[in-house]
Order: sequence, then C-alpha cells, then structure tokens
Amino acid sequence: MSEDKTSVDNTVRDKDNFAIKVKDLTRSFDGRKVLDGVSLDIRTGETMVIMGTSGCGKSTLLRHMIGALTPDEGNVHLCGKDITQMNECQMNEIRKRFGMLYQSGALFNSMNVGENVAFPLRQHTDLDEEIIRIIVKIKLELVGLTGFEKLMPSQISGGMKKRVGLARAISMDPEIVFYDEPGAGLDPITAAVIDLLIMDLTKKLGITSIVVTHEMASIFRIADRIAMLHEGKVVETGTPESIKNSTNPIVQQFITGSAEGPIPMRRTSEDFLEGLSN
Repeated sequence: MSEDKTSVDNTVRDKDNFAIKVKDLTRSFDGRKVLDGVSLDIRTGETMVIMGTSGCGKSTLLRHMIGALTPDEGNVHLCGKDITQMNECQMNEIRKRFGMLYQSGALFNSMNVGENVAFPLRQHTDLDEEIIRIIVKIKLELVGLTGFEKLMPSQISGGMKKRVGLARAISMDPEIVFYDEPGAGLDPITAAVIDLLIMDLTKKLGITSIVVTHEMASIFRIADRIAMLHEGKVVETGTPESIKNSTNPIVQQFITGSAEGPIPMRRTSEDFLEGLSN
C-alpha cells in the first residue's frame, strides 16, 4: 500500500528535508468525507504531482496546504511550521514564502502585465519602485515574456496569461510554488511549454513544486514523484516509472483512461456537479 511505499521512499532520500508534511488530514463537507486520513511528505526541491479523478479530493488537499481551509483532524507542516494552528496574521507571514499559479491565471484585468507581477511586491515589501521594476523585468524574462509589461490581460493569449501568473507566483522568490491544473484550457503545445517552464524554474530557482493535475502527458513529463488520490485517500505514491508499472488497478485505470475498472463512472448531472465542487 502507499503508506509503506512512501515511508521507504522518504527514508532513502533526505529523510528530514521536507518542504511539506501532511499528516492524517481529514475534512468533511455536509457529511461527506472528502479527505480521509491523508498523509503525504513532499521533499524540498522536488516536483510532486497530485493526480486523481474529479471529486477525489486533490483540490481540497491543495487548499489545506496553502492554508485556505482548516482540517477537521490532522495537520499540515509548511516550511517546518504547523499552519493548522496559525491565526490569520501568522498565516499571512507564511504565505510570503510560497507562490500560487491558479488554474485561470487569476490576473487582475484592470492592471497591465507588469502591474500584475509587481502586485505582491507592492503589497508585502517596502522596496523602491525602481527595484520592483527590475524584479518584474527579471521574472518576465524567466517565463519568456520580455517586453510585455505594458500589455493588458485582454491583449494576451491564455498561455501568456498562465506565464504572467507564473511570473507573479515567483515574484517574491518563494521556497514553494503550488500549481492548480496549470495546463487546463491550453492546447497540447502550449501546455507542454508551461510544463517546461515549471521544470526549468524548479531547477534554476531551487524551489519545491506541487502540481495538481489530471493531464497524463504533463504528469509523466514533470514529476519527480506522484501521489494518486482516490475517494479522499492516497492510494499510491512513487516515481513516474513505478506509477506506470503499478499493479494497483485504481492507478492503472486512471493512467490508461479505461472506462472499465474499480473507479466508478459519473453517470448523472448531480454526480458531475458534485465532482466540480471538489
């Protein structure tokens, strides 16, 4: 089972060097248990991909890791601190240590590209405007958008919006970056470009990357390790190679996209809408 495999994995490499430690996380909504005792250790400097079907709990897990939700039971240690015990003021300080790329890019439509990237710096630092301008230029160069500072979000493509969102996510030199479905809504080539950026920035900046996605091509392209969630539980973790060769029928059905197997198909509109909420 996954807990044994994860335990062995973590003992072999950097046993005490974790960016995030999730322990026995449980959360229910309206009597439905969405997370059911999730435990997951994410090593400093690795790219961990969390995959699973709609409604499996992966987005809810991500929200707990960034402190947007509080668990019913269990805890999350981020950068060595238990964020489940923090007040809002303490949590705001921790949030300065990580970045977030949202599924839509989540740019401010009233701000141009440069202003979007500069926003966290203006909100959370006392840096001089000239220094902020230089940082914005550097971050946009890192994502391949040199010279785009003055354009408005309405003037750029969906893939460019994702890259601006990524530049904003790394604007304060975070230790950790979270990615929520980074390839959603993009064509395969543009999605591959975003994947390469994630890989390049993780290596260049030495950050820890946590990617929530169900895009199989991206998963096997970018992951150092993969965690598979099913019905609120981690059913398996491992390297891309070990996941490909897994004998777990749940894992195999998901990665092959088969309609036949232990993962039930959503057959009603109610089932579908329930999945979207998670």
